[in-house]
Amino acid sequence: MTTVAANGADINNGDAPSQGVITASRDYGTPALDLTPLRLLALRSLLSLLDQIAEPKTLLLDATLAGPLGLVSDVGSLREHGVERMFWLEEPEDHFPKTEQEGNDRMIGLEKDVNAPTRAVVYICRPTLSLIRVISGHILYDRRTAANANSLKHTYHALFSPRRTELALQLLSSIATPSILSDLNLHDLGLEFVPLEQDVLSLEEEKAWSDIWAKGDHGVIHRSAMALMTVQHVYGAFPRIVGKGDMAKRLSSLLLRQRREYLASDPSNPSLQNPSRSIDSLIIIDRSVDLATPLCTQLTYEGLVDEVIGIRSAHVEVDPALVSDARTNLAPAASTASGSTTPIPSARKTKKVRLDRTIDPLFGSIRDENFAIVGEKLHTSAKRLNEDYERRHNAKTVSEMRAFVSKLGGLTKAHASLRLHTGLTERIMEFTTQEIFNASLELQQNIVAGVDLNDQLSNIEDLLSAQAPVLTVIRLLCLFSVVSGGIKPKNLEYLKREIVQTYGYEYIPLLDMLAKTGLMTRATPSSTRTSVGFQAVRSSLRLVVDDIDEHDPNDVSYTYSGYAPLSIRLVQAIAQKDALLARNTGQSQGGQSLSLASAPKAHPILGWRGFEDVVRSLEGATFDEVQGKDEIHTRAGIDGANARKTTDTSNIAANPPGMGSSALNATTTTMVFFLGGVTFAEISALRFMASRTRNRRFLIATTNTITGDTMIKSLQ
Repeated sequence: MTTVAANGADINNGDAPSQGVITASRDYGTPALDLTPLRLLALRSLLSLLDQIAEPKTLLLDATLAGPLGLVSDVGSLREHGVERMFWLEEPEDHFPKTEQEGNDRMIGLEKDVNAPTRAVVYICRPTLSLIRVISGHILYDRRTAANANSLKHTYHALFSPRRTELALQLLSSIATPSILSDLNLHDLGLEFVPLEQDVLSLEEEKAWSDIWAKGDHGVIHRSAMALMTVQHVYGAFPRIVGKGDMAKRLSSLLLRQRREYLASDPSNPSLQNPSRSIDSLIIIDRSVDLATPLCTQLTYEGLVDEVIGIRSAHVEVDPALVSDARTNLAPAASTASGSTTPIPSARKTKKVRLDRTIDPLFGSIRDENFAIVGEKLHTSAKRLNEDYERRHNAKTVSEMRAFVSKLGGLTKAHASLRLHTGLTERIMEFTTQEIFNASLELQQNIVAGVDLNDQLSNIEDLLSAQAPVLTVIRLLCLFSVVSGGIKPKNLEYLKREIVQTYGYEYIPLLDMLAKTGLMTRATPSSTRTSVGFQAVRSSLRLVVDDIDEHDPNDVSYTYSGYAPLSIRLVQAIAQKDALLARNTGQSQGGQSLSLASAPKAHPILGWRGFEDVVRSLEGATFDEVQGKDEIHTRAGIDGANARKTTDTSNIAANPPGMGSSALNATTTTMVFFLGGVTFAEISALRFMASRTRNRRFLIATTNTITGDTMIKSLQ
């Protein structure tokens, strides 16, 4: 394995790249699918709820939903549907009682005037305890100051996303008498899939991982099924559903049942009756099957931006000095509101910037690259931009001057993009040049490679003794546990005790949750004697690859500088089997990247064929369902406990109903859904896979995007 070069070429002093300059992004071909219908459906669900409130409205928005809503809507659309003012919905810092009367009040001083300029007040928020208290405070203040119970100053409407919860209803019922619910109109705002990019859909369920595996809340699975059903309504039924993991199996079963129910109520529905002609299969990856990948540090540019700075709903918060415009704000300025609201945009120390290749070609050219070569690419871009500016001196005639002026807008945007990504790269380099980063990265790579695991555990103990950042230590211990099948009980108890003594007793609940979710577990006698899980498939799935060329990679392992994500190898076992069967499959020739025109044709989706024994080595259900025109088949022999003996379906998969040879040669889309979250490095790996076949694209869908840090923090 190779270690990431933290600095690369110096983009500030003009160092030249060490070898052939890469000036364009990898060839991914056309987008997987036109996702506009899904965005419009999400927008329609929002606007239809707003239209149910006929009068002018003041919108109070939960800041955590600004990103998802901003991806499907804009200020103009909201204004057209009656929204006159917008404010942030925030819990005020000063919420402690100031008087005895306030102290006796169950809301502890949260009774505040909403101070909205319109009669209708609309809250768009997640049903969290803190925000429900704020909403209740507004209503209680209105009740207390109203002339009578039937003459409130405002009408109140809450659009809970993705839906109201039982806990929220109980709280709203118990806060006051009469119940807050008597003056609050409730609606469910299920946005379902939000397009983050042309090939990425997300439910933006930030706590999907902890909800499913820590709290046992399977509501996320139900909402995932509903969103996937919407995809089938738009693009046709998935011809094949293949996946791995117990929760993935639960999702698949729910999806199949919902299709049956829809067909029973509407047998002539063409979308669900016929297999899709644009999507050849749905692959569902249960996050619990591959916990190692998010625990490793991502080494692609976009992955490191998320690791170091954080990306939420395709936006990153940066220093305003790096941005020259306000294109990322969701709404215009508004007058100050009292209590729990602040105007949008509020005066903030950072600005949100959208990361999208369609509006930022430079980002598109570096987002999926290993960070080691990003400096070179930025230097090349800076040099080319400078040459374009210098051409103004060669403009002698009026027509030449006019031609240069016509390009000036594009040059200005390119310069702004270069400034942004240079600034982000410098932020990342501050992180990657630290000794603790390189020590942690070396430990990660040794652990996944299985190199002297006892020594690696001792090295983690050394970091703990040196009081390295607690998340770094816990993340390494979790990775060690996942890869090695647990930590010996004696060692585990010692490490937990040291963590508590070093970092504080507040970490005791977190350590318990790590054990519950399988991130940090005790090794059993059987796991120490035999290879299980990760260790069992390390060799057969080629999870560790040496001699990675970050400039011209020939394997998905470039995303982690030598580690091939287990989740992606599972996808390859279904959709790109040759990448696993031949070590040098698709290797570039003569230092030139493989173009789509010369890439091999994708093979038909045949489920787990050829890798049945390998996937059985991993915990969790293994399934392979084929949806025909009128019935659903399950491949026998894949998951013996759950398989039903049916007719052989391999021919159906190889030749989907209604598809001739010309259709089989056409470009098709394979949808990959990550239940529990996906990393940006995994997304980059799937895009790399798309660049290695001539006629298969990948549509990536997920509950949310994650890093190892966000996974662990979600358990706190």
